[in-house]
Amino acid sequence: MANTESEKNSSGKNNNNNNRTLYLLNILFLCAVTVISLTTAVIMFYRMRDMSGKMTAMAEAQSQKEDGDDDKIDGRWYTDAQIEKVKADARAGERSSILLDIQSSFESGKSTTAMLRDLYPGDLVIVNNGSYYFFPIQKNLAMNSFQESDFTPDENGEMTYVGTDPSVSVNRGIDISSVNGEIDWQKVSEDKMAFAMVRAAYWDQDGNLTKDERFDENMSGALGAGISAGCYVDLEAEDPQTSREAADFVLENLNVSSKEMGMPVAVRVQIPGQGNNISISTKEEWTENVIAFCQVISDAGYEPIIYANTAAFHLLLNLQELEDYDKWISDYSSYLYFPYKFRCWQYSTSGKVDGITGDVSLDISVTQ
Repeated sequence: MANTESEKNSSGKNNNNNNRTLYLLNILFLCAVTVISLTTAVIMFYRMRDMSGKMTAMAEAQSQKEDGDDDKIDGRWYTDAQIEKVKADARAGERSSILLDIQSSFESGKSTTAMLRDLYPGDLVIVNNGSYYFFPIQKNLAMNSFQESDFTPDENGEMTYVGTDPSVSVNRGIDISSVNGEIDWQKVSEDKMAFAMVRAAYWDQDGNLTKDERFDENMSGALGAGISAGCYVDLEAEDPQTSREAADFVLENLNVSSKEMGMPVAVRVQIPGQGNNISISTKEEWTENVIAFCQVISDAGYEPIIYANTAAFHLLLNLQELEDYDKWISDYSSYLYFPYKFRCWQYSTSGKVDGITGDVSLDISVTQ
């Protein structure tokens, strides 16, 4: 019995010693892990700091290179050869991308204008007399909310709204003059034309403003058939005073109120060489004359509207100064390209309407 008890005591002592040994080993192991972790963290910190310094040096070197300070560039980080290679690679990549876009556009049958409009979505690409102009879209102006695909010609060539906004209302209309001859307005009404813009006057070869020979007849005919009517005149005034006189001339020949008309009084701006004899050349002059005309019309209780194609709106006028006035755009594209808010759109000059012989200009009025 004594020997057995002694063996048990000896075994217990051995177990205690073993436990203490394991405990010490665990402490040493954890200490080692902690030291290694701290050492690793310190090494990573200094490496990251060194890397940050290198990146800063590279950025400073690039900036200095761009500023022409060649002597301060640390060639270890960004050499001249590396800079030139980056530039060359960027130019090559951009050139390749543009060429592929151009190739794709031509293969799909797009015109040069359509191709350029795809390549420059942030600009309005305008063609005039064989030259291409690029106007950045002015986001600070009132924009329309339509997509290019919201309007499309139907099988008869009439522009229709195919968008999904239920608040959009579109009415069909025409603009006419004595050139269209005698018009059967009842048939025009039966052809579901909701409005007509009638030429009030024109400038003769001597530069005199002359009343359109069928102005009264067309105004009374349209209104009598239940069609809303407005009128227009070209801007061929050399100065604001002449513009005001032209507006007064139109008002003197209007024998109906604005409420009875239902449509506005328009001043049409055309690029010189497209039917007018005006010699003013600056945007400031054109814009000042348009404003002078519109103010007279507005002061008389009528609604003014500015009628022009996309080129004239940008080449001749400062749109920022014309934000208070409605726009009537003339654009014969098969889609809506004008990005700004508008009221009317003349989309064709070769339409067919019952009651009118020959071609007639087609329009739509849009409310939203």
